[in-house]
Amino acid sequence: MSEENLYINVKNRICDLIFNGTYQEGKRIPSERILAETLEVSRVTVRKSLDLLEHDHLIVREVGSGTRVCFHNYGTASSMDMIVLIAPAKNPFFAEFIAQIQTYAEQEGAMILYVEKPRTETLENCLYRLYKRGLQNTVIWLEDLPVDMEKLKRLRALGMNMVFFDTDKGLPFADCVALDNGKAVRTLCGELQKEGCRDIRYAGWDRRDIYSIACREEACLKETGEDVPFLHLPWECRHHVSEFVLDYLRRYNNPLPEAIVCGDREIAAAVSYSVRRLKEVQIRVAGIDDFPEAGRRQVITYRQDLEGSVKQIFYCLAMQNQKQSEWKAELCKVEGTLTCY
Repeated sequence: MSEENLYINVKNRICDLIFNGTYQEGKRIPSERILAETLEVSRVTVRKSLDLLEHDHLIVREVGSGTRVCFHNYGTASSMDMIVLIAPAKNPFFAEFIAQIQTYAEQEGAMILYVEKPRTETLENCLYRLYKRGLQNTVIWLEDLPVDMEKLKRLRALGMNMVFFDTDKGLPFADCVALDNGKAVRTLCGELQKEGCRDIRYAGWDRRDIYSIACREEACLKETGEDVPFLHLPWECRHHVSEFVLDYLRRYNNPLPEAIVCGDREIAAAVSYSVRRLKEVQIRVAGIDDFPEAGRRQVITYRQDLEGSVKQIFYCLAMQNQKQSEWKAELCKVEGTLTCY
């Protein structure tokens, strides 16, 4: 192994200890002598490796006090030739999203490396594996994955640039790009009211820990004056949602609403299907995101601007690379478009 590679190898081993929390923020790390003994390398090698870590603003050397870990919430200058996308392939929205991001990446001279949402390891460990391979620019579609904010903080300090899509859970260590959910719901409710609907209710998933679900439900309850949603669908039933909705409407004992605002395309498709099956029922259906049968079933939709979202994602990554110490994480809300059938 060349001397340069040896320095980088030792640096990476120290980064491992920082990422896993052995060496914590603000705490002193062992002396050069102890590190050399522990890592079984010379003190010269340790010193060169610490030089690299100091250059990356990950440690601070203090005369007479030793060396301590120092985290900075900075953007990092790196190559944007390769951008990693971590996303849930089984989400019905995925095909449209990845098509847009691949098209835009090609225009920008970048390549997209797709990594399916991790199942057997944490998101943060997956990101750290990518970081160790020199991949520092990532786009993360979180969906229902949990986030360890402490490890996200460490990843940012190590030099990982991150943009989260459809959530705000990356803040303050990553930019976040999402639909303007409040405007989407207000627009749908406003269109229903123009058509004369007064009894407007909401149908959404029961996972309020997911950003888009929580935002849409909160906005609709505020807009319609509901205390609780008309229909809370269990997240576990998302693979057979039509059967669940149809059974719910059949069993509902009170008068059904004039209109239902649906939290996403899967629910809108299921509700509109169920309404058609119950021929005596007249309910106007509206939902966020278009779906193939929306026109035939006369569903009002609010379609996300995927092209605009992807452009914003790339802009955020570029700003993290360019602004570096001046970069501050932002939540960027993208407006969509209304379609009335």
